[in-house]
Amino acid sequence: MMHRVHVVQIVAVAVFLGSVAIAQQPGPASTAAARPSAKPAVAAPASPYRPAATVQDLMAGIIDPASKVVFKAVSTEETPNGIVETAPKNDEEWAVVRKNALMMVEGANLLMMPGRHIAPPAAAHKHNEGELAPAEIEVRVAKDRAAWNRFAVGFRNAALLSLKAAEGRKTDDFGPAGEAVDNACESCHLRFWYPDQEELLKNAPKP
Repeated sequence: MMHRVHVVQIVAVAVFLGSVAIAQQPGPASTAAARPSAKPAVAAPASPYRPAATVQDLMAGIIDPASKVVFKAVSTEETPNGIVETAPKNDEEWAVVRKNALMMVEGANLLMMPGRHIAPPAAAHKHNEGELAPAEIEVRVAKDRAAWNRFAVGFRNAALLSLKAAEGRKTDDFGPAGEAVDNACESCHLRFWYPDQEELLKNAPKP
C-alpha cells in the first residue's frame, strides 16, 4: 500500500512540474517578439565608375586611331607596277598591330561604362549634316541602353577577331575581321546617329 502511495506522489509531482513548464513557455505574441527583426533593406552601392571621357573622346582618342592601324596593317593594292601586298614584317610590327587591336577591344568595354556622355556640353548640339546632335543621341541611348550595350558587345566581338588575327599572324583573317568591325559600327550608327531612318532600321542587323 505504501508503495502505491509513493508512486502516486511521484506521478503527481511530474504532472505539476509539467504544468509549470507549459505555463512558463512564451505565447505566440512573446515568441514573435523574441524573434530577431527583419534586417533593414540595404541600399545598392553607388557605382564606382566616374567616366571623364565622352564617347566622342573615346572614338577620337582610342578607337578610331587604333582601328586605322589595324586596317592598314594588312592590305593588297593594285598599282601600275603590279600588286603590292602589305603586312607586318617582324615581331615589333606585329606587336604594334596587336596593341591597337587590344585598344579596340577595351574601347568597346569603355563604351558600355554607365554614366558616360556622348559629347561634352559645349559640343552637345554640334553635329555633321545628316546626323543627330550628341544631345539627341544621348536621349536615344538612355531610352534603349540595352541595345547600346549589345551593339558595343558586337563591336568588341569583331575587334576580338582582329586581335586573334594579329596574335596568330594570320593575314588572311584581317579582311573578314575588318568587315565585321565595319558592320558593327554602322549598325550602331544606324540605330543611334541618323535621323528619319525607319526603313534602314527595319533592314539593319539586329543587335
